[in-house]
Amino acid sequence: MKIMAYDLESRSLIIRLYTLYWLGYILLFSLIQGLPANDFITALRNEWYSILPKILFVTIVVEFLMPRLLFKKKTITFITAYVILILLFAFLQRLIDNFIILRYYLTFWKIEPLLSAPVFLYNVSKLQFVVTIPIAFKLFYYLAEEKNKVQTILSEKLQAELSSLRNQFHPHFLFNVLNSLYSKILSKSDDSAEIVLKISDILRFSIYDVNNKNISLENEIDYLKNYISLQQLRFENQLQLSFSVYGSVENHSIEPFLILPFIENSYKYCLDENNQGWITISITINDEWLVVKIENSLSENINLYPENVNSGIGISNVKRRLELLYPDTHVLTIKNETVSFFVSLKIKIKDGSN
Repeated sequence: MKIMAYDLESRSLIIRLYTLYWLGYILLFSLIQGLPANDFITALRNEWYSILPKILFVTIVVEFLMPRLLFKKKTITFITAYVILILLFAFLQRLIDNFIILRYYLTFWKIEPLLSAPVFLYNVSKLQFVVTIPIAFKLFYYLAEEKNKVQTILSEKLQAELSSLRNQFHPHFLFNVLNSLYSKILSKSDDSAEIVLKISDILRFSIYDVNNKNISLENEIDYLKNYISLQQLRFENQLQLSFSVYGSVENHSIEPFLILPFIENSYKYCLDENNQGWITISITINDEWLVVKIENSLSENINLYPENVNSGIGISNVKRRLELLYPDTHVLTIKNETVSFFVSLKIKIKDGSN
């Protein structure tokens, strides 16, 4: 019903615009022809009598030939049909001039032969003049519509890719979390129950927010804290952690789960041969910018395969999402040093919690 209403409104607007256009055309040429002879009324009447062929010509060209030929890339066929049509209607105008207007109204004018070149070309030029503006408007409208279609397709494609990336992230995250639980259960740890509760909280949050375009920065950071707390239970005294947040996290929003893959990565590669390691996480909110810095220790063995540190599923995923969502408003720096791995992410964040 909404589509039908929209079409009716569009057609009504087109009819009103055409009506104004033809009234303006009649008035203009009545003034041009009538004022020099001081006979505006006669000129106005003549334009009224000859307007129907022009309306028919413009309608055929703009509403039929252009959509069916020009916009279908049949340019040569369109030009051929247009030339034939304008010559045909110029001849029709000559018939109206000679057998109606000059015979009954402008009787004092000399009747020229039907195919008199100067008069015939004058009618051709008049038809060309009257159709130029409608063609221009139709072409402009068509190009604007095509641009909107392209933008819609690109937007839909972008949303589909983002949805796919988010869905890829979800099982990857679950895999890492369940590994934490598995290791605790094997060791019959007293922390297993607490881990299950934290996993439950994290999953509840991720299920509801993973497909949102934006979530509040406050929720994102709370989510990170829960994840870090879960990992600390897993690593116990093996890992030294420094986690700090500077600035106000309220009234800002961000694409969900952009930071977590880097933190996951740091936990994955931080332990050395003695199962010891450290991680430093700093989150700073300064006006409209979010700056995240993550650094972790590296095992000596990892330097034999340095590409593994920054080429996992999670890292590749978030890089692509950053390219799509923050193409000109993010700076990602990754440094793989000898004994540490450093990530700095700067994002321009949005105001509002959603």
